[in-house]
Amino acid sequence: MSESRFIKYIEGESIIHNLDPRAKIIFVFSILFSLTISLSIILLIPLLIISFLFYLLAKLPFKKTITTWKFILLIIVVLSMLNLLTISILYKHGGNVIFGIFGLAITDEMIRRAIFPVIKLLSLAIVTITLVFTTPPKLYAPALGQMYIPYKLAYIIQLAFRYIPEYIAEMQKTLEAQMARGFKPKGGKNPLAKILSIVPLIVPVTISAALSIYDIADAMELRGFGEKKNHTWYRKLNFNRKDISLIILSILIILFYILSYFYLNFPY
Repeated sequence: MSESRFIKYIEGESIIHNLDPRAKIIFVFSILFSLTISLSIILLIPLLIISFLFYLLAKLPFKKTITTWKFILLIIVVLSMLNLLTISILYKHGGNVIFGIFGLAITDEMIRRAIFPVIKLLSLAIVTITLVFTTPPKLYAPALGQMYIPYKLAYIIQLAFRYIPEYIAEMQKTLEAQMARGFKPKGGKNPLAKILSIVPLIVPVTISAALSIYDIADAMELRGFGEKKNHTWYRKLNFNRKDISLIILSILIILFYILSYFYLNFPY
């Protein structure tokens, strides 16, 4: 079995692991908000650097994150190519021609517009997977509930964070079991054909996962979940100095990017 884990909590003792989940959620929201209102690559680069530093401080082992990185980079590359193709067809004004491909002239302005969403996606992916890799799934509901999010919604989010990695792991186990029995995905080097060849395996895994979710829903209903409007939390979370420092940093990031949106105008 591979040591890699796909978007799943990794135990550790780094400074990021020991932060309060609420502080990390606020930080991720500040990066998401700042990325959304940023209109210049010059403003995006600091966010990318901050996101990368946040990831490095988590001290995550590369062997356990490589599968997730491959998936994220594949998605970003595919979306970037589609974005560049769309821009090259629809946006034909301005900029100096850098090179041509399939009869289309690629200008520096097109490349800038293509790189812009890549930096946004990469920055957001870095902080999001750092949050998921460093936060135990059992803490999402208490954290969101103590941030005044409705407790039913908090549990839905917690169950999603718990079951998506479990579903993918179950899918991998089923595929390995079938391959041990002689099953070989068709399609050769064509990734799309390979994906289509394992579609029949997705149905039983999905049914099994759905039945497991029904079991949990029944167990929660038997314990009276949802009967009361208010909900108390067994796990009480408390901020320490590092959590407060991260929250202050998040607020400063948001304030800076709000001001930059109204008063700073960078050419790129």
